[in-house]
Amino acid sequence: MSDAPILAVTGLSKRYSRELRSALAYGIRDIAREFLPGRPAALRPNEFWALDDIHFSLGRGEALAVVGHNGAGKSTLLKLLFGLVKPDRGEIAIRGRAEALIELGTGFNPVLSGRENVRVSAAYHALDRRAADRLVDDVADFAELGAFFDAPVQSFSSGMKARLAYAVIAHLKPDLLLVDEALAVGDAAFQRKCVAHMRSYLAEGGSLLLVSHSLHQIQAVCDRGILLEQGRLVFEGSAVETLHRMFETRPVERGPSAAPGPSDEAPVAIEALLVEGEAQEGVATDQGMRLTVRYQCRQPVTILWVFAIWTDDQWTCVTGAVAAAPTRLEPGRGELHCVVPRLPLLPGHYVVKCSFNDAATLLPLALHGWKDAGTGITVKGEPTATAVAMARMNALVKIDVDWR
Repeated sequence: MSDAPILAVTGLSKRYSRELRSALAYGIRDIAREFLPGRPAALRPNEFWALDDIHFSLGRGEALAVVGHNGAGKSTLLKLLFGLVKPDRGEIAIRGRAEALIELGTGFNPVLSGRENVRVSAAYHALDRRAADRLVDDVADFAELGAFFDAPVQSFSSGMKARLAYAVIAHLKPDLLLVDEALAVGDAAFQRKCVAHMRSYLAEGGSLLLVSHSLHQIQAVCDRGILLEQGRLVFEGSAVETLHRMFETRPVERGPSAAPGPSDEAPVAIEALLVEGEAQEGVATDQGMRLTVRYQCRQPVTILWVFAIWTDDQWTCVTGAVAAAPTRLEPGRGELHCVVPRLPLLPGHYVVKCSFNDAATLLPLALHGWKDAGTGITVKGEPTATAVAMARMNALVKIDVDWR
């Protein structure tokens, strides 16, 4: 087996114009300039670099995560790799065949059924009749669309399109699989099925480039990662290290988080939630954490204080606690405090929410983090081999174990 990478990207750059009129004019000039030696490197008025001097490679059997905040250039990178747009500078070398899931419905005829679209894909890839029949059966089994497999694609929901699109590209068995955030519209069960397929695909020697905001998908599938910021590659390392770096560059709320004041009907309102760590660097794994809730009470009320810690995507509640006894609040402003002696969270970014519930009915009287942004915290910790292994298992907390 050759040691040459499946994908090699060298000096890749792509620019766009912020205005439609100038974009059209520049496009015509660039087409004409294709026939002339040399190409301009400098930006023209109203232009910006969507990608600027990107270098990386991907070997056989490897999975690379591409992460970054919105507008970093991730989707532009995938479109360049798949040949949907032309680069302005640099080279892309792919050894073998690539397939991509970039935008839902791309490549599908909306009038044709799912089955018919699969047969069109089989014909496009020059599959013989037997291979085409096998592809149809495999896609139907994987996508689990039932009777909708024979319905027009234009009647599909976004999740159904994601099922069909991933099933088709996966069973064409490419050498390189490019997957964008489009997979996120599928339901949780189908996403788990796709992750299981990606892992088996990698074990068989396939290569994967994954663009996703799902921390769990990245940690479950990818060994390596690259971080893009404003079109530039600013970090490359393990998937866990790359996610750590992304969290460090993300603005995180360090102080009290503002919340709406009390309405005329609400007896109490949460004004702010402050989270502090006992470690010098802030909140850290295995260290203590102190929570302070600032409130304004309009009338006497007895409450139960509740807080919960959620993943950054706010899909999963990791843990939480309910006050052991009710608390009587009197009119005016005040604070409530609690301490977590040892925080078991693995390093990463989380969101802390809290609420005051009526002690008698348990109905919420005041909320923080459900209707507003909540309080973001970054849990620090060294990316050790154990932490990376636990992150690969999608673990969020660490527990004390007496191994015997």
